[in-house]
Order: sequence, then structure tokens, then C-alpha cells
Amino acid sequence: MRTKLGVMIVIWLLAMYWFFPKKEETSFVEQGKQPVDIMKVEIEGAVEFPGVYHIFEPMTVKDVLCYAGKISEHADLSQINLSEVITKDFYISIPEIGVNTSPVTVKINVNEASFAQLITIPGMTESRAASLIIYRESHGDFSHLDELLNVKYIGVATLEKIKPYLTL
Repeated sequence: MRTKLGVMIVIWLLAMYWFFPKKEETSFVEQGKQPVDIMKVEIEGAVEFPGVYHIFEPMTVKDVLCYAGKISEHADLSQINLSEVITKDFYISIPEIGVNTSPVTVKINVNEASFAQLITIPGMTESRAASLIIYRESHGDFSHLDELLNVKYIGVATLEKIKPYLTL
């Protein structure tokens, strides 16, 4: 009788362990508010709703142009890289065919631009881009584009050449 009782207790304990396992305790850590990166995209030209749009995650130029409404049938999209991913403040000008033959100007924020973005600017060499980033990291953000004259390898002529492609 004792052995039967002992076996039944062991079976009952195994059943309790098997069918009702101990639950793991989960603790949560409060991280507080997370900063949100807001990127400004200015769109002008041959679109229905030109203006400044705010995006909160990287998007392609094509996706952002959807916010500007219908694109004019006379728009010249041949000079625009629609698959380019926007990760910082951006400027897009959509020209019309036959009205504006100058190339599309995409402005790059000089205070936030990466090396890869800077060297896409006409007239910006790798040494100028590297010097600009080094200067920016050691002296802080630029408050005016004319401060670029303090950067090694950027003179008055170079500044006038790259200024149309830059913003703050």
C-alpha cells in the first residue's frame, strides 16, 4: 500500500511538472521617449502640390513625389534618380520639358551630409569632401554657407561652383 501511494505521489508530481510548467518571469525596461528623425523634403516645379514635406523614415524619391500629387504631363523626369533613397533633408525641382533646360538641382544639407553624398556634388572632390567633414566635426555645424571658405581646399571659386547644390 505504501509503495502504491509513493508511486501515485511521484506520478502526480511528474504530471504537475509536465502539464503545469513554471512560467518564466519577464521584466520590462522603460527606455523613455525615443527621438524621431524628421527629414524635410522640398518639392517644386511641375507637380500639383509643391511645398515642404516631412518624412519620418527613409523613402525613395519616387515615393516622396507621390505626396506632391499628380506630376505634370510636361514634366521632365529623365534627370531625376527616382530610386534614390532620402535619408536627410532633400530638395527636388521637377523641370518642364522645353521650359527649363538646366539640370535638376538637388540640395544637400552640408551639416548632415555623408562623404558619399558630398562627392556627388559637381566640383566637390574627395579631398574637399573629407576636409569639409573633418572641419565640421572639429568646429561644429555651419551657420552660413560662406563659412565653407574656412575649409581646406575650398576657395571662393569652388564655393561659388558648389553653393547651388548646398543648403543648411
